[in-house]
Amino acid sequence: MARTDKLTKLVAVFDQFHHAIARLDDPMAKRLVDGWAGIRHQYVEPSGVPRSAFAAGMEQGLREIPELLQSMHPEARRDAVHALAAATSVHYPEFLAKDAERLAKIKERGSIRGGNEFHLVRHQIDLLEGEPNQNEELQLLYTLLDRFESRGALGITRHPTGPLTAAGEFQR
Repeated sequence: MARTDKLTKLVAVFDQFHHAIARLDDPMAKRLVDGWAGIRHQYVEPSGVPRSAFAAGMEQGLREIPELLQSMHPEARRDAVHALAAATSVHYPEFLAKDAERLAKIKERGSIRGGNEFHLVRHQIDLLEGEPNQNEELQLLYTLLDRFESRGALGITRHPTGPLTAAGEFQR
């Protein structure tokens, strides 16, 4: 059986994910689906650039999707986060394995170093919220986020009743 290259795996992840979120009643979901529909052909039949370069760009896009999902309504975000995890686990499980290793190192160290790690932890929280028997893990992840935010990283400042964004809005 021929080995599937990274670009083919990523296209399959994006196809399954966008197909799943197409049914959501959320403006961000619609924008994501429309955006993918408009550019998909460039990734399916790339020209002028090596497939590995397209794959690297798509992998970065896959890492950034959870940030885009933050603006969705909570129920839609929960469904989208699970759709992304399902698509990735089916078509590109080694990506999830790398993220699990990164998350384990963050938890072992007890601190978040930078925006990429912040978003990885935030995405893990989105995956676990509402899941049974995850309170202890969620508490640990919330503590990591709170410590990071209290250092003023990402333009977030602390407020006595919770973290605030630079715009003065409460955030969690």
